[in-house]
Amino acid sequence: MHFTDGNLIILYAIHKNSSLKLPPHILERIEHCTRLYQIILKSKPDSHKTIILVIAESHYSELIKKELIDREINEEIIIIDSDSKKVSHTFDSLKELLKQKMNPPYVYFVASVWLKDIFDSIVKTQQFKEYKIQFEGALDHRPVMEVEHDKSLEIPKKGKEHFNQAIKNKALDVLLNYIFPEDHK
Repeated sequence: MHFTDGNLIILYAIHKNSSLKLPPHILERIEHCTRLYQIILKSKPDSHKTIILVIAESHYSELIKKELIDREINEEIIIIDSDSKKVSHTFDSLKELLKQKMNPPYVYFVASVWLKDIFDSIVKTQQFKEYKIQFEGALDHRPVMEVEHDKSLEIPKKGKEHFNQAIKNKALDVLLNYIFPEDHK
């Protein structure tokens, strides 16, 4: 385990909405982020080293930043990432950031509660085991069909690790079949 130094709040605000205003489920995430930030300020000795990383489409990022500033969060601690388009992209970038730090920050991932399964499938891998990363779920009151649609867009594709594991499993099966042949007589 690495010793943590500072705090990083990731506000995951990617959404599929064409409106020019922030939808209620994103406002709920912003509210949750604000409450979490206030808790960190009051309870952690390294609270002065807290950064809020907003993951949002470029046309919404300024709206989210303004909303955070309106909620008395210092503009200087807000960073925008408009390049990440999915949870997996966010954690790919996070992995690179954490590897560069001798003492990485404690990471809080603020997203809708339905993203917990996807978060777990990524964070419970070997590459994140040594870091302190906590999921912070915000409520999402949208209809089930909308949530299911958004969830289907977030499911990670089978990557290199999946295929490497499949090859290892196949090789092991071939070896075991060679050592212990099944005689069907």
